[in-house]
Amino acid sequence: MSTESASTELAAFADSVRRLVATNADNDAWQPGTHADDRSERLSAGLVGLGWDDLSPGDETTMPFLAAAAVQLGRAAASPYDIMALLGGCPLVDGLAMYGQPGHRVAIADETGYRTATITSSTPVPFADSLGVHRVTAFEKTRSVSDPAQRMTAWETATVGYFAGLAGYVVDLAIEYARRREIFGTTLAHLDAVQQRLGDAATTAELLTLSAREGAYGLPALAHAASSTWSVISHGHLIFGAVGFTMEFPMQRYSRRAKALGSFVNGWIDQRIGCAA
Repeated sequence: MSTESASTELAAFADSVRRLVATNADNDAWQPGTHADDRSERLSAGLVGLGWDDLSPGDETTMPFLAAAAVQLGRAAASPYDIMALLGGCPLVDGLAMYGQPGHRVAIADETGYRTATITSSTPVPFADSLGVHRVTAFEKTRSVSDPAQRMTAWETATVGYFAGLAGYVVDLAIEYARRREIFGTTLAHLDAVQQRLGDAATTAELLTLSAREGAYGLPALAHAASSTWSVISHGHLIFGAVGFTMEFPMQRYSRRAKALGSFVNGWIDQRIGCAA
């Protein structure tokens, strides 16, 4: 397949995922101090229909498509459940797991990489986002995973892509807001300090997207994506001011999603490093 043909196919696939996400209802029912779960059976089924399951091997031919799909999921702040499932189970971090209902699987870091286990007992807990977080109190005996390195590659690539999508959409929100928000007889977009901040955020978001498309994976790529996305979020909050924290404005959703997902990613990184030490 030629480079041009591959690029066209990749763009078409990304557009299909974008349209799929747009046709699915928003499952974000989170309120401060509550437990909420944003999984969408329609979204999961739609992704499978588009070939999501065929992307899980995590090889050079599938990773660009996996990243492209994940970027679109991130731009919509859609449920990352299907991304987490690429590991064969959601990461277990300090006894907590996203989407950790009994019967679901968790990924547990160990010296070989990780193993999985089926949850037999868990309790839903309030969290900073609608990620279905549970405290896992019991699980079956752990078992090894087939092709763990490939699964981790797929999960890490998709997670970087999801962060890139979050960051990219926040930049778009910030630019749109800055162009219409008037202050001191002009708009925010005409202020040098705001232009510099928007430029820094846009550059970071674009680099994250390019990194995902190039198949960025591994613990350093994960750590960079989590911290860089939060840097973009911080730029956005300084531009939006108080409105960025209101429940009516979408910024707060992207902010808490980046922080909440980042806490699990960073916890997983710490565990993997600890097991390797």
